[in-house]
Order: sequence, then C-alpha cells, then structure tokens
Amino acid sequence: MNMAKRMRLLSLMALLLLPSLALADLDIVVTKGYDTKTKIAIVPFFWAESTVLPERIESIMTNNMVRTGRFDVLPAAQMLSQPSTEEGVFYRDWQLLGQEYLVIGHLKPYAENKIEAQVTLYDVVKNRRVVRVTQIVGQYQLREFAHSLSDLFYERITGVRGIFSTRVAFVTRKTLSAELYDYRLQVADADGQRARTVYKSGEPIISVAWSHDGEKLAFANKIGDRWKILIQDLKSGKVNSISDARGYTSSPAFSADGRYLAYVSSNKNSPEIYIYDFQTGKSERLTRNTYIDTEPSFSPDSKYLVFTSEKGGNPQIYRYDLATKQAERLTFEGSQNLRARYSSDGKYLVFVHLKDGRFHVASMDMASRDIRVLTATNLDESPSIAPNGTMLVYATQRGNQGVLAWVSLDGQVTNQMKSDFGDVLEPAWSPYLN
Repeated sequence: MNMAKRMRLLSLMALLLLPSLALADLDIVVTKGYDTKTKIAIVPFFWAESTVLPERIESIMTNNMVRTGRFDVLPAAQMLSQPSTEEGVFYRDWQLLGQEYLVIGHLKPYAENKIEAQVTLYDVVKNRRVVRVTQIVGQYQLREFAHSLSDLFYERITGVRGIFSTRVAFVTRKTLSAELYDYRLQVADADGQRARTVYKSGEPIISVAWSHDGEKLAFANKIGDRWKILIQDLKSGKVNSISDARGYTSSPAFSADGRYLAYVSSNKNSPEIYIYDFQTGKSERLTRNTYIDTEPSFSPDSKYLVFTSEKGGNPQIYRYDLATKQAERLTFEGSQNLRARYSSDGKYLVFVHLKDGRFHVASMDMASRDIRVLTATNLDESPSIAPNGTMLVYATQRGNQGVLAWVSLDGQVTNQMKSDFGDVLEPAWSPYLN
C-alpha cells in the first residue's frame, strides 16, 4: 500500500478541501420538506419602546421551525390580528386560517440592557394554552432565548427534544497564495449564525469530534510532516495533544462516558485503531492486521466501535466489540462504505456510501441491516448526527462550492447551509449543551 493511499484514507476523504473564507455566517436554505406540515402562526412580538432590539425573537423562531421542514409558518401579512396578550387571542380567527398552533410574545423593559419576555404557545385545534414562558433576558442573549423557546415549543408539539440550542463545528480554508492556505476550525449556532474561530493553522484540519459534554473539540492537524491529534478546550482556549500518540495520528472520537478517545495511528506499519484512556494516560491497540483500519466511532453505550477497514478488499464498515475484542463486518451493499457514526439511540448508523461512482450519505437500521440512501447530491462526506437523532449535517458541493447540508434521518427533509464566502467542510454536530 503506497503512502499516498494511506494518507488519503487517514484524511477521511479530505479531498474536498477547497478555498474559503473563515468568518461568515451560514445561510440555510430549505430545498425539500415534508408534504404534510404542521401549521403554526408566530405573531410579531410586542415591543412598545422606540429603541430597536438587537435580535427579533420571532424571526429566529420562525427560521428554526422552517428549517426542520416539518412546519408551515403563517406570514405576518396574512394574519387577521396580531395579539400580544391572551385576552387578544380568538381561536376562531386562527382556525379560519387553518392554523394548528399559535405563538404570541410580549416584551417590555426590565432593567438596563434587560427585558422581561412573556411568550406563550397555544393549541388552536384544542382551544387551549400549551405553555407560557416568562423570563428576564439580557438584550444580547435574545438569540439564545429564541433557540431555547424553539426547543421547548418543538418538543411540546412533536414530542421530540429540540436541537436549536446545539452547535455545529466545521472547517474553512482560504487560499493565501499558490502554496499558502489559511485553515480555521469554527463553531457556530445550529442555524449557522455567530460563527467564531477557535483554532487556525496553515495546514489542513480534519476529523472534527465533540467531547460528550460539549466542552472540547478533538481534531487532526498536519504539523510539520505529521498528522497529530489535538484537543481544544473551548472555554480556556488551551490546546493539548494526547500524551502517548506516536507516528501519524488521526480520526479522534470521544466515548459517550468521556473516559476514552479512539483514534488511528500508523506508528506500526498499517494504520490501526487505538483507544486512549484519559484516566491512565495510556493507549491500547485494538486492531492488528496488514490492512488500513480507520475512522473509529463509539456506540452510545461505549461498548462498541464502528470503523472503516479495507480488509474485505474495499473500504467497508465493521463493528468492534470492546469486551470480546472481536470485529464483524456490517456493510455489504455498495462498493465502498466509510466514516460511520451512530445515532444517539444506537438504532441507526449513518455513513458515506459509494454506489455507481457517486458518494452519498446513507443510513443503516441496526436491527434489520437495511440501508437507505438519504442524499441526492454528489461527493457527500463527513456525516454527523444531531443529538436527538432526527437530522444530520454533512459536507457536499453546490456547483463548484463546498457547502454544509442537512438531511432528516428518514430522507424527507433537506436543507443547505451555504456561505457566500467560499467552501465549508468537515462538520460535527455538538451534543446537547444544557
């Protein structure tokens, strides 16, 4: 196996590292949604003051709901009234407009740079209040408040925990000259807004992974002539590497219990899977063969690792039992299957699936082993599942531009998170942060 091929697989299909700028919000465009959507009216929130608030809570909530593909939000211009208190809510008006749910909000000054917000969700069909939230909010925390309201209302309507307060990490690359590049690891809100750079380098950054508590990011960075695994503390900004990793290392993945970090090292000939114990500071080698083993990821219960191996001839997904030390092949359909990740409940895997010369994102039902192709785009890579298991984010191309995209795990909803400033890639969805 030549070195070029080794590094190609170790880099986890990082062939799409194309030029981009680093500090830009991502605009999310819904390209496909459910045929039947829940109809909801989000009334413009009442604010009597002459000052303009830095964020419009109802606009952020509307964008959140639309992005899921599950909601049809009534435009304000079509509303018969715009109540801000319960006394102004007449269910019949909203029923005539075909609405199922209604959101109203009343904002008023509370103290310097703070407001008192009262926001209520109503079930129009059942003529009842579902939930009311009254909270003191800093004027510069309105976006966080809007995301938390979206999470709460989404869960009350669907029964599934919302993901609007989570975050997405991703990598950008800017061309400085013919041979110089600016790579940046960034963290943004789940809607692509407020992106901030947490690490930058003149060499590629790949294989981004969140810690179980959302406080750290692990990734591989080329330093000199070697790939190294770095761990970035998001609060302190401190960057460390695992102490005993040798050779070329890549593909870090935290265990759900936070004790271990799986990774790949090519210190001993072919790339093999290792796990690093944060308590002991030592690593254990798991795989031993002459083939490339790479891209490990833990199951939610930390009992298994899924990884990519070439020992069957082409890259396929295998599962390693950490108790028995045995591995079994999981994928047989498609010429290649790579970079598998578990859903939060362990019922599904998502991975990159090569069939008929095209890379797509696919999912596997772990009970039936049935595979469903989720994306219709080409050159798809790096899928990462949301913590509620309903959506995943992945990297793809739109024309000649690298973009991030969302797809629901049933394949019915697709969004694109495009940037007007270049290519974006290597996404990783955070766990719940509260």
